[in-house]
Amino acid sequence: MKFDETHNMKTIVTGDITIDWIQWPIKSHEIADYSENWKTHLGFHRKALEGGALLLAKMLKELVPRVEHPQILSKLENTSPEEFIHSFADLELYNRKYLIKSFLGYTGPEEGLPKLPFKFKDRKADIIVIDDAGNGFRELEDKWPSSIIEDKPLIILKMSAPLFEGKLWHHLKENHEENLVVIITVDDLREMGANISRRLSWERTAEDFIWQIHHNPLLAQLKELKHLIVRINLEGAIYYKAGSKAKLFYHPQLFEGNLNEQSPGRMQGHGCAFTAAFTAALQRGLEIERGIIEGIKASQRLLDEGFGSKPDYPTKEIFYNGEEANIGTVEIPPLERLEGWTIATSPPHFDIKSVSERIVIEGYKERKYPLPIAHFGKLITADRTEIEGYQSIRNIIIEYLKNERVERPLSIGVFGPPGAGKSFAVSQLAASVDPKRIKTLNFNVSQFREENDLIDAFHQIRDAVLKGKIPQAFFDEFDSPYKGKKLGWIKYFLAPMQDGEFREGDTTHPLGKSILIFAGGTSNTFEEFESQDKKLLKGAKVRDFISRLRGYVNIIGPDPMDKKDRFYILRRAILLRSLFERKTPHLLDGRGKLRIDQGVLKAFLMIPSYKHGVRSMEAILEMSLLEDVKKFEKASLPPASQLDLHVDGKLFHKLVTR
Repeated sequence: MKFDETHNMKTIVTGDITIDWIQWPIKSHEIADYSENWKTHLGFHRKALEGGALLLAKMLKELVPRVEHPQILSKLENTSPEEFIHSFADLELYNRKYLIKSFLGYTGPEEGLPKLPFKFKDRKADIIVIDDAGNGFRELEDKWPSSIIEDKPLIILKMSAPLFEGKLWHHLKENHEENLVVIITVDDLREMGANISRRLSWERTAEDFIWQIHHNPLLAQLKELKHLIVRINLEGAIYYKAGSKAKLFYHPQLFEGNLNEQSPGRMQGHGCAFTAAFTAALQRGLEIERGIIEGIKASQRLLDEGFGSKPDYPTKEIFYNGEEANIGTVEIPPLERLEGWTIATSPPHFDIKSVSERIVIEGYKERKYPLPIAHFGKLITADRTEIEGYQSIRNIIIEYLKNERVERPLSIGVFGPPGAGKSFAVSQLAASVDPKRIKTLNFNVSQFREENDLIDAFHQIRDAVLKGKIPQAFFDEFDSPYKGKKLGWIKYFLAPMQDGEFREGDTTHPLGKSILIFAGGTSNTFEEFESQDKKLLKGAKVRDFISRLRGYVNIIGPDPMDKKDRFYILRRAILLRSLFERKTPHLLDGRGKLRIDQGVLKAFLMIPSYKHGVRSMEAILEMSLLEDVKKFEKASLPPASQLDLHVDGKLFHKLVTR
C-alpha cells in the first residue's frame, strides 16, 4: 500500500484527547526573594500540554500540510477531568534535558465516559488517523468523522488496550477492512493474553508472535487483518499482512527495552511520534515498510530529545534532528519453517566466512552487517543460542535486584567446555546489570579441602552484604568430587540455596541478598550434567540442587557444537576482534582496521578446534612475536611444536600457507 506523492492530500487526526500535566522542581536561583513562607519549601512549575490525538496532530503538522483535528474550546489548564482525561508526570533534569522521573497517574470522570467537548470541522479526507486510547472515543459515534461512515479513506488506527473492543473497532473491521492499518504494541498483546517472550532475541519474539497469531484464540481477529503493525517498544516492530510473509524490523545492537533501560528517565508520546512519522511517509508516496522504519526512528528520537531544557513536547526536533538509527529488516518464515530460524540465515543470504573475516579486520559495523549483536559489558555475541541464554539470565538477575522481599539467594547454573569463558561471561553480565551494587567473588571449589573452606566463602559473601553490596559468588567447578565422592560438594550448597543461611558449628548465619553462580567443570552443558548416572545423581542430591536453580546458561565457546553449527566462525571472529583490540591495539591502523596476513586470519577462523577454548586463542596471540611489528605476519607465529599446546600446530601452519 502506498500513495503517489502529493501535497494536496487531506488528513484528519482525531480520537481520544488527554491533557498532559508535567511538573518539575523550581530551582533556587529562580526565586528572587524568600519573603513568603511557601518559597522556603520545595516548589514546582506546572504546565498543561496537548496529549493523545492533539499531540499526534501537532507532530504530523510538522511533516505534512492540510491536517484537520479537533479544537479544544477553552485553555488546556481550564479543562475538567469530566471533559478530558488528565495525565500527570513528575520531571527531572538529566544532562540538560527534562525526562519523566515518575508517572503519577490519571484523573478522569467519576462516572461514565469523558465528554470530549471539542470543535471539529468535519470534511471529507483521504487519510483518517485515529488515536484510540481506549478512553471513550471508540464508543462516542457522534464524535467520529463522517468519512468513516460515508467514504472509504485510508484509516490508520493507533489502538491501545483493551484491544479489538468497542463500537469503533467493529465498525472499522466490518466496513474498512481493506483500507485499515492497525498500529498496536506488543505489550498490549501480552496484556491481552499473548505469550510473547521479552528481551530474549529478535528471532524468539518473532517466532512467538507468529505462533500466537495462528494458535491463540484470543488473537483470532488478527489473523485476517490486511495491515497490522506491532510496535516492540522503541527498538523494533513486526508488520503482519494476511496472506503474506510477516516482516521483522529490528535494531541490530539493541533489544526490546534497551533504550529505556539505558536512559536516566522516561518519555511519553512514543506512539504518537511513530504514527505521525509513519503517516507522513505514506503520504509522501513511500511503502508501508519504509513508513515503519521512519516511525521507529521518530519514537527513538523522542527519547533522545526528552522535553528539552524548557519543558514541552519536541514536535519538530524528533523529525529533523538526531543521529540516523540503523534498522534491519527481515522476512519471518512461515510457521512450519520457524524451527532453528536465525536472521543470519534469512534472505538475502550472506557468506558467513567473508563477513567473519571482515569483522576481525574492520570490527562490527551494523550498517554493513545488520546481524543482531548482544553486548553485555565487554562480552559480545552474535549467536542466537548464546544471546537467548545470556538475556534470560540477565532478565532473572534484574528482577531479583528489583525485589525487596527476597528470602534466599538467587542461584544460577553456568555450563560450558573448558576455556569457554564462563567466569568472564558471568562477570560481564553483572557489569551490564548494576556494576556499582554487584560485587563479584570467585571461588574454585576444586581447591577446597574441607567444609570450613566453603564456610569461609559464605562468610565473604555475608561480609559483602553487610557492606551494602550484592555479592555475586562464582563457584567454579562446583561439581568437583569431595572425599572421593563424585559431585560430593553439591549437598553442602542445598541449605544456603533454599534457606538463605549457612551453619558454622551450632551457629546459623544469614547470607542475605546475593547471587550464587555455579559453574560446571565436568559437564559441557546443563543437559549433560542432569543426564548422568541416575544412581550418582540421587546419591549426590543433584535433583534437589537443580530444583533450587532459577536459571542456567550453556556457554558455547569458539568451537563447533556439532556438524550443523555454521556460526562458530562468527563467534570466533567476534572473540578475535575483541582479543586484538585488548591485547595488540598497535596492530590497528588509524581507522581501526587490523593489519593481519590473510593466511593467519584464515587459520584462526578455520582451525577445527582450540584445545582450551578462548584461552588457547588468547595464548596464541601472546606466544606470537607482535610487540615490535605493525602487522601480524606469518613469521610472527610460533613453530608448530609450540602451537600444539593449543591447536593442531601442523594443520594451523598448513592453513596459513594454503
